[in-house]
Parts: sequence; C-alpha cells; structure tokens
Amino acid sequence: MQQILSWSASAEMILDARIGKNVPEGFTDHAVEKCQKEISDIASQLPQTARTAHARESVLMLNGLISAAHDEIGHGRLEQGHQHIAELHRYEDEQRSTLGAGG
Repeated sequence: MQQILSWSASAEMILDARIGKNVPEGFTDHAVEKCQKEISDIASQLPQTARTAHARESVLMLNGLISAAHDEIGHGRLEQGHQHIAELHRYEDEQRSTLGAGG
C-alpha cells in the first residue's frame, strides 16, 4: 500500500503543479496517466484476500479522486480541481495513518 500511496502523492504533486501552471498540460496528462497505471498495476498484483480488500477499495478511491482533479483542472475549473487535490491529500493521510496503526 505504501507504493500505491507514493504514486498517488506523485499524481497529487503533478496536479498541484499544473494548477500553478508550473508544468505543461501534455506533461500533466502523461504523468497522471502513468501514476494511475502504476497504482492499478500494483493493486492487480495483490492477492485476493480479506486483508487486501481494503487496499483495493482504497485504490478505487485514490484513482477516482485523481481522475476528478485531473478532469476539473483540464477543463479550467481550478478551484474544483484544488478541492479534489485537498480531498486526495486527506485520504492519503488517512490511509497512511491506517497503515501505521494496523501494520
């Protein structure tokens, strides 16, 4: 799960940089797609157990938030994109806390 959170944080930083116009749109699109692919690939390698069911749900939520932020930013709705990024950040923090408490 830590690798998944690392890729999610990368997407978050890229999207945040796009809002600030610090990276071009083409780079953002390519990099965010790469992050989401890596998240999905790692999740697909998890064994099908009750313990990994939570991780799979987390992956869906993370990729959903990344997609929502990317879509809003791509359509020029920067405030909404920023709100999705903030929600993504909070969710990542919750998952890190869960990892720390649960092992």
